[in-house]
Amino acid sequence: MIKMTVTDKEILATEEGKLLGKIEFTLVGNKMTILHTYAYESGRGIGTLLMGHAVKWANENNYTIIPVCSFAQKYLKKIE
Repeated sequence: MIKMTVTDKEILATEEGKLLGKIEFTLVGNKMTILHTYAYESGRGIGTLLMGHAVKWANENNYTIIPVCSFAQKYLKKIE
């Protein structure tokens, strides 16, 4: 099972202690700027899982997402 963990600057996707991917972000006021999305295993949808969690977390905490990362930009356009 993939576990998502949010820190003050990253969202980490892990499975059995192994890092599968991460999102790096900054928080300023109510803005969450997504800088980079990394998926270390291709074909598993890790980037999509990370972005889904990022959107959920941002909504729960009333953050507006500013997507700098191209993957985040594409993901957000797809779910609009």
